[in-house]
Amino acid sequence: MTSTKIPSPQGSTFSQNPTPQDHTAQKQLDIGPTTKENHAWELLHSSPDGITLITWDGTIVFANETTCRRYGKSLDDWIGTRIWDCIPSDKVAHWNIILKQVIEDGKPIAFVDRDNETWNKMLFYPIHDETSVKMIALYTSDITQQINAEEKLKRVTLQLVTLQEDERRRISQDLHDDIGQSMTALVLSLKAIDGAVTAGEKDIGQQIKDAIRSVEAIMKQVRQVFYQLHPPSLDALPLAQALESFCRTFGQQTGLVVDFNTVDLPPVSNLQATALYRLVQEGLNNAVKHARATSVWVNLDYAEGEVSLSVEDNGQGFNPKTIDRNMGLRGIRDRFLMLNGSFDIESAPGKGTRLFGSLPLAAHIG
Repeated sequence: MTSTKIPSPQGSTFSQNPTPQDHTAQKQLDIGPTTKENHAWELLHSSPDGITLITWDGTIVFANETTCRRYGKSLDDWIGTRIWDCIPSDKVAHWNIILKQVIEDGKPIAFVDRDNETWNKMLFYPIHDETSVKMIALYTSDITQQINAEEKLKRVTLQLVTLQEDERRRISQDLHDDIGQSMTALVLSLKAIDGAVTAGEKDIGQQIKDAIRSVEAIMKQVRQVFYQLHPPSLDALPLAQALESFCRTFGQQTGLVVDFNTVDLPPVSNLQATALYRLVQEGLNNAVKHARATSVWVNLDYAEGEVSLSVEDNGQGFNPKTIDRNMGLRGIRDRFLMLNGSFDIESAPGKGTRLFGSLPLAAHIG
């Protein structure tokens, strides 16, 4: 029997020389006598991509080990069968159209194919001789991790947009509720002073002092909004010093007793530092506005590659299951989860609240 030559996708040729002594050898391609050919076959079989050679009618003349493992067949069972008998029936029509198009045009066609939970990038590559397409090489690349990563990125992006909208909504609400009410009170005070001056009253000194105090209070509230938008101290100070300064200032302004403790920390990325800073902001604001607490304990710690932060108050507490109603706490939780961290709330009515967040330090984040 004469030896037939089967071209490889790279354009070299491999001889097929079956012998009657070995049934498998009758169906497989002879690797040839040269070391170069041996290396070529080793490369084909060691490729992480599935590689299959088929004829015009879909008969399989070669399959590498990756393809055999992927379909759960031995090489002996694979060679000589038709590709249409090996793929799901719902893919036959589509693959047949692709095959005919490649044969007619003589150009490769690539597409993405899904098989249950696996995503594959398929490439139908024509192999030519001097006149026409003789065979088709099928390359199958598992891109499941890439697809999953892209989907995760989409989810994170959507979470980030939602988080930004929640923060804007909360700041808008603070502007309306706190600063809006204070401005309304200030306008009423100034109108009263104006009326007193018009009426010729002389004893308006106390009213003026009250108006001045109202302006000072509004300035503090505006400054708090600026801090919510972006903590300026994080640009100039390490995280621990920025938190210590914020806790001290917050306590002085509100009368809340804030006990801050920390340990030596390695450098913390900008995104992580901001998330931790926001946690303290939210914990202290909730302690004053909602929990009616008198004392808060803030602890910043580092161990085994993770930085953790807890904010605990002695206030009236709440049901943690209602976190979705609190835009601030929901935003903090989403921040930590997006940074591959964890966030937890321990609270109960009448028993205070403890917020806890932990982040793995990663220099590449932020």
